[in-house]
Amino acid sequence: MTIRRIAVLGAGGFLGSHLVPALLARFGATIDAVDVDFRKLDRSDPRVVATRARVEEPALVRDIVGRCDVVISLTALCNPSLYSTSPLEVIDASYTHLVPLVEACARYRVRLIHFSTAEVYGRLAVDSAGERTELMNEDTSGLLLGPVNRERWSYACAKQLLERVIWAHGTHGDLEFSIVRPFNVIGPRMDYVPGVDGEGIPRVLPSFIGALFSGSELPLVDGGTQRRAFMSTRDLSEAVCLMLERREAARCQIFNVGNPGNDVSIRELAERLAAEFRLRAPGAPEPRLRDVSARDFYGDGYDDSEQRVPDIGKAMRLLGWNPRDTLDEMIPGIMEDYLRRYSSLFLLRRVTRPEEVPVPVVRTSAG
Repeated sequence: MTIRRIAVLGAGGFLGSHLVPALLARFGATIDAVDVDFRKLDRSDPRVVATRARVEEPALVRDIVGRCDVVISLTALCNPSLYSTSPLEVIDASYTHLVPLVEACARYRVRLIHFSTAEVYGRLAVDSAGERTELMNEDTSGLLLGPVNRERWSYACAKQLLERVIWAHGTHGDLEFSIVRPFNVIGPRMDYVPGVDGEGIPRVLPSFIGALFSGSELPLVDGGTQRRAFMSTRDLSEAVCLMLERREAARCQIFNVGNPGNDVSIRELAERLAAEFRLRAPGAPEPRLRDVSARDFYGDGYDDSEQRVPDIGKAMRLLGWNPRDTLDEMIPGIMEDYLRRYSSLFLLRRVTRPEEVPVPVVRTSAG
């Protein structure tokens, strides 16, 4: 089947802004890009048809499902700082507002590629009997969430329930689907810098970069001992393209998409980012790390995973996918992107606040 039109819901976000160009480069399809904000997405290609709308609008769902061959759903409120402060909004964005979309794709037999999350595995890797395992597997791992009063798991629970709805439509109905469980994707244009183009607490990488730019301490929640396996946006986009190309292999499958080779502690991530920043801004103050409790940083109801490393054997076997980008290869490009977009803004802020140390001239590559 030739793919003529692909809908990307959440196209203007961090992941969408990388996935849409990858789809354009790989396929000759028109891309229906749907979001409420397109500042991160390059829409210069005439094949990108942008629609500013919310996914919960019934007319939008009817129109998108009615004219597209494939729907790729990226929409969610994906930020740990919101899970215990705005749990109702998180649950709605990750479950309630998406059920009509799933039902419409099933009714009209439109293929759905849905982005879930590695958060569904919960606190740690266990098998179906609750015994510890080294890796998290799509088909054999148990999903170990914390108690209800730990609202951090509101997001994971909503995502898991939608996975079960999608699975039921595929197993007992006519829905053709693939579910993506991404593991800690990082790259340019991730989130925002607090006080510049957003408020609140962004995810860990932009949180650290914002602290480096402002000369603040890098906050290590509970000492930064948690471990994550970070993956590039390029490797993620390649996995999705392969799902589209290898339709039968991807049919009604759940895929872990991550890079076990990039398993590091959050403290090590902070140290690597700080070292890269010092290379590019040699006159800046020496970066400082600060331990902070999860309660002080995120508030009551927060909880966390000790370690999150994917078993990617299924994606490698069925899709022929293999993640390639190492953390050492990713960090320079990410830092250069943030410096290019934000360093002048921080310089302006420091000029108007003379009590702070001036921002040095930063070094970026040509182009």
